[in-house]
Amino acid sequence: MKTMCLAVVLGSLAFSPALLAQQIDSGQEPVSVPVKANQLRIELPDSYYKMWPEDYRDLVGYYTLSNGQTLSIVGRGMNMFAYVDQDRPHKIVSTSRGTFVALDKQLKVELDLKAEGGPKGWVTMVVPPQNLADGRIVPEQVLTIAMR
Repeated sequence: MKTMCLAVVLGSLAFSPALLAQQIDSGQEPVSVPVKANQLRIELPDSYYKMWPEDYRDLVGYYTLSNGQTLSIVGRGMNMFAYVDQDRPHKIVSTSRGTFVALDKQLKVELDLKAEGGPKGWVTMVVPPQNLADGRIVPEQVLTIAMR
């Protein structure tokens, strides 16, 4: 069985370059399909999406992230803040319906409150550089975490 699987894999690998060479020899252009990479960066838009205080009130709460951390969205006066666990609060603005970005570009929240089964979404956040015990430094990273 292992030999059969190996033969199929090797045959498909050998066939692919031959097919590409045949397309090039016959004058056909190879077909390419552009795939948008998941760009992990947090950018502020030129203009913000207008939300009313009652819209923000629906967002206020605590959301469990897939890695066990908690996203908190709180309101203070006319401003909204979001933070993960014990991190410092980041002032957020709405960039589109359900998408919020911190003005310091350290946090982005995409939230669908009306999703089936409860709120769902993603948090993209900047993890600051860290000093490890062995003296190495882990550089700043941007990561995306799903919300449950």
